[in-house]
Amino acid sequence: MNTLLHRLDPAEPDPELLLLGASAGGAAYAGAWMAGGLPLPPCAFRAITGLPCPTCGATHCVLALLHGHVAEAIAWNPLVFAGLVLLVLANVYAIAILAGKLPRLRFSFSAMEGRFLRLASVIILAANWAYEIHRASAISAL
Repeated sequence: MNTLLHRLDPAEPDPELLLLGASAGGAAYAGAWMAGGLPLPPCAFRAITGLPCPTCGATHCVLALLHGHVAEAIAWNPLVFAGLVLLVLANVYAIAILAGKLPRLRFSFSAMEGRFLRLASVIILAANWAYEIHRASAISAL
């Protein structure tokens, strides 16, 4: 893996600004949804197959986190929890970069490293899905 510090060209798109905009838009949308008293959306995958999807419990994970219940958030969906932590860190990084007008950190991967990262991602997603299926069966057994 190679890392480099990169200054944006004025004509170049700004991924850090895009990340912040998407995060703010998503948070505003979710806040408006909850403030409007709308019901939580059901999982279409679960309705069709009877099995939880790899992201089942994501909404409950976010709500538990917002209430300060970290262990409960992790229990709802560990992968979504890890993703939320990474998203917060990425947003903090983006704010620092944009506020300080600093060079951007960029990574490049060899073909072998790229294959490894893709395989690791599939394994992590499969493990999280197995956890979700196990958790759902344990809950229904109660």
